[in-house]
This record gives sequence, structure tokens and C-alpha cells, in this order.
Amino acid sequence: MASERIETNRSSKIPAVVAIVAILVISLYSAYTINGVFTSNAVTTTVQFTLGTAERNIEYCNSQTLDLYIPTGSSSTIRLLPLVIYVHGGGMASGDKTDLNPVFLNALAATGYAVASINYRLAPQYKFPAQIEDVKCAIRYLRANAQTYGVNASEILAFGTSAGGQLVAIAALTGSSSLFDVGAYANQSSSIKAAVDMFGPANVTSCGCYSTPQEVFGSQANVILASPTHYVAANAPPLLIIQGMNDTTVSESQSVELYNQLRDVGDQTQLVLVQNMGHMFAQVGPQPIDPSLVQIAQEMVSFFGNYTQGAGG
Repeated sequence: MASERIETNRSSKIPAVVAIVAILVISLYSAYTINGVFTSNAVTTTVQFTLGTAERNIEYCNSQTLDLYIPTGSSSTIRLLPLVIYVHGGGMASGDKTDLNPVFLNALAATGYAVASINYRLAPQYKFPAQIEDVKCAIRYLRANAQTYGVNASEILAFGTSAGGQLVAIAALTGSSSLFDVGAYANQSSSIKAAVDMFGPANVTSCGCYSTPQEVFGSQANVILASPTHYVAANAPPLLIIQGMNDTTVSESQSVELYNQLRDVGDQTQLVLVQNMGHMFAQVGPQPIDPSLVQIAQEMVSFFGNYTQGAGG
């Protein structure tokens, strides 16, 4: 299927429920960087969720935890829900599952997606590939327990911000089984149907995105293995890339390089370039980011809706 590039200077029609939710929560969330490490400035350490039930601190592989959000009125006796996994940023050395932006959580839940926000082992104590091993193991764990949680094991998708975007891109591009599929639930696939990479480093060998790469990756070989561009091949899951045009931490050229490589091998891919946006949705200059955070959330919902049944489409 032909790939598509989406430029920014355009308006989108946003469902009322998404807009209302965003108005309620967008003022409660901001992001900032400290010494090149990306963190969130959330008002609380718990993501508030009023559209359903939240089961927090579920333990999975390698003593990691995840939070699972199930929309109200959803039941496995009615239908199994598509599941979206969120992977936080933080340069693979910081961050937490509670960094999930409520705008994205509620946009997904309002259209019938369950959402799992996961923790993973962090550098420098655990160098790459520990992080992607945990992401892959989280996918396998959730697939193994899909019936318990009322989610559809065949409709698992993912999105991530910054280093989290890098990790979900690797998860998507390495398919159902790879050198990163180690540990528990080995009989389960770690494949995902589609992914949204939000300003994740694509080619770590050239991006300069990590100020202390030795502490994160340990070796040049792991720098290569941590680059989504290393895994580009035909017939990969669809990948939507969101990139700020004013991002000085992960430059636009990173996302363009990944997009072009995916397009060249015929993979389904889209690129949204966001005007007036630096890293982690930061507004640069007097004009608001365009498309807005609400529109980006809806872009993701619409994208996922192309690859799931009964939600978002």
C-alpha cells in the first residue's frame, strides 16, 4: 500500500468528547528537559482516569510494573478491546509509566481502546537492550493475559514519546520474534499491529540525542541495535511518525530519515511535521503548536482505527 506524508498546516475535525477531555486535562500537564533527560511535570504521580477503571502497578517481567486503563462499559462478555501500550521517554535512563499524557489516554479510552502504560528497566544500571527486552516482554505478557483483562490479543498497538518512540519503533520493526525476545512468556508473540513514534531517535549513530551514550548503550554495537533504521524492511507494521519542526533534541532529520527508508521499501508510513513544536510538545515561539495536542491525539486514534475492529475507526 502506498505510504503517505502529512504536512501540518491544516485543520482537523475533533470529536466533541475528545475536545472536552483535553480542555479539562491539558492545563494539568507539561513537559521539560533537565540536562538532556526528558521528564514530565505532572501535578500528581498518578494519572487520573475518569472514563473507566484503572488497575495500577500490575507486575510483569523483570519485576517491572504497568498500569492498565479499561474504558467504562467495556466487558469481555461484550467484546474484547483493542489494546494500546504506552512507552514513556526519559533517555532510557529516567521517566515512569505515570508520564502518560492524559490527553492521549482519554482520547484513546473515549473511542474504545484499553491502554497499558509500562515501566521498564533504566540505564545506567541496566544498559540497552534491557529496555527493549522489557517492552517486548510486556507485549508478550499482555497477550498471554488478554482474556483476563478483556483485551484482544490480536489487536495490540503501541505509541511512545522520545526514547519511548524509539522503543516502540524497534518493537514494531523487529516483529513477532527477535533477539530481544528473551525471558518469560516465550510462547507468545511480541508483534504489534501498528505503532506511533513520537519524535523518537531513529538513527542513534548520527543523531547526537544522548549526551552520555556509553552509560545507556555500553558499546557501539548496541548503538546500532538501538537504531530503528537498522531494522527497516518490507512488510513491517504501519508506523505513524510525529515530529516537531523546532525540536533541537531529536532533529526533524531523524524522523525524515526513518520515514524515507520505510517509504522506499513500500511500508505503510505517515509523517506529521508539527509547526512551532520543540521536544516533548514544547511550544517554540509565540504561536501554538500546529496541529495541536488534541489534534495529534485524534490523528493517532484515527491511525489506529485503520488497523482495529470496533474502535477508533
